[in-house]
Amino acid sequence: MNAGGLVEMHAHILPGMDDGSKSVEMSIEMLHRLAEMGVAEVCATSHYYAGQNSVTMYLERRAMALEQLREAVGAQDDLPCILPAAEVAYFRGVEEHHPERLCIENTRTLMLEMPFSEWTDQQTEAVTVLALDLHFNVVLVHPERFCFSSNNRRRLKELASLPIALQVNADTLLHWRSRKQGLELLELTSTPLLGSDCHNTTSRPPNLKGGREMVLRKLGEKFLDRMDENARMLTVPHLVTE
Repeated sequence: MNAGGLVEMHAHILPGMDDGSKSVEMSIEMLHRLAEMGVAEVCATSHYYAGQNSVTMYLERRAMALEQLREAVGAQDDLPCILPAAEVAYFRGVEEHHPERLCIENTRTLMLEMPFSEWTDQQTEAVTVLALDLHFNVVLVHPERFCFSSNNRRRLKELASLPIALQVNADTLLHWRSRKQGLELLELTSTPLLGSDCHNTTSRPPNLKGGREMVLRKLGEKFLDRMDENARMLTVPHLVTE
């Protein structure tokens, strides 16, 4: 990776995999926009739902979509490098089903989407097991979406005290109604991360630049540098060995 380049941790950039990019052409346009923002590596975090695909089937589909995109990109070496990854929707027993297969490629970094409901003891205990017992680098994606109840806010605060990363969406920081909460969540964790969670070029385009500018304005340059270093470390191959 370009030593001065940024890492986009959360992007639905693979064509036809989920509700993200619908075509190779859209994916390439998204890559161009990310490159303009200084992104050197992008994690292709297509949704993984255990009830819809086996891990094997998901990985096969992802490999095909990635090959298709890489072939279309060809020799355009000014575009970000694509890292195979997954946005894993929490499912019961996730900690027992070889989650390393769904980590960012060649790492122990697991991008985990918690349930859009009241969290239970069993669910937060599973996250704790992943982080403390199994030594995964757990990244809870867009935690701001789950702060709709005092129960979830309490449980999120407890999880944030563990060696777990919180990845706030850039869009959260760009709207005044959600900005305060997004900034508070970044400050809550020892491993803050920012991602665009881009899905297309229109309604949910890459917007990492705007989010970064807000972090710089509100939390300062040192905080922004720390976030960038967190992203680099979490995507380094074999960061944590089994």
